Amino acid sequence: MNLMIRVTDKLDMDLLALIRRHYLNDPITFAYVFYDIMYYPEFTEVYLNVVGNDIIGFTLIYRGFRNYTATHVFGNIEEGVDYIPWDSQLILHINTEPRIVERIIRIASRKGQVEIRGSLTMVCDKSSFKAFNLGGDYVIRRLAINDLDQFIEIKSLQGVKISKAEAIARLLSPHWHYYGAFLNNELVSMAGTYLKLPEIWVVGDVFTLPQHRNKGLAKAVTSAVTNDSLLSGAMTMLHVFEGNSPAIKAYKRLGYRVIQTLLWINYKS
Repeated sequence: MNLMIRVTDKLDMDLLALIRRHYLNDPITFAYVFYDIMYYPEFTEVYLNVVGNDIIGFTLIYRGFRNYTATHVFGNIEEGVDYIPWDSQLILHINTEPRIVERIIRIASRKGQVEIRGSLTMVCDKSSFKAFNLGGDYVIRRLAINDLDQFIEIKSLQGVKISKAEAIARLLSPHWHYYGAFLNNELVSMAGTYLKLPEIWVVGDVFTLPQHRNKGLAKAVTSAVTNDSLLSGAMTMLHVFEGNSPAIKAYKRLGYRVIQTLLWINYKS
């Protein structure tokens, strides 16, 4: 018998134990569910499809971003499609059965504008990691609070406006972990984490100023973050669009391997 369970900020211990068990058995699939419930319950809704003691599917809705709602649809979760908030801008990450994918695309196309892309999930562990050290005049180091103004500036050049308070939080919070590449003390490339758990870190926010691209900087800062993750005892995960061949090639040279392909949908109502 299938049981649909709505998880909110009122989370009982038995349900938390069930989610934690699935996360520990499969961090790649359940990292976002476990992390968002534990650290951002006020922004998080989760709908679980539970059979016996097994979670066979979920819809995760995270409203903590400024401009969009992130939604993850995984496994056997057809009823969970009904809870997708189509009245807002969405970024959907989908790994589910073809019939459910088709239903989501039909609904999204009928209600608004849709951009669909393939997204690769890649992981790296100690056995596969090949560190990359960049030579020359560039300095690779961990970002600190003294880099606040340059961090805000490079985020602006990336097309992302963040407040001073948010920038401080990212540079000081244990949930974030940024490295930068500097040339003559100017921050020209960065990579960081946006999810850190003992078992898994997720790397993202990789960006290099246009005039410094094709020099291995993104690879170097990603390597530095990955190294810290693996030294902590965690595996490292990242997501990259299927068509981004240079990035995929660079990540593979660091020891990342593709473990799944997701459907990525940008939806605007």
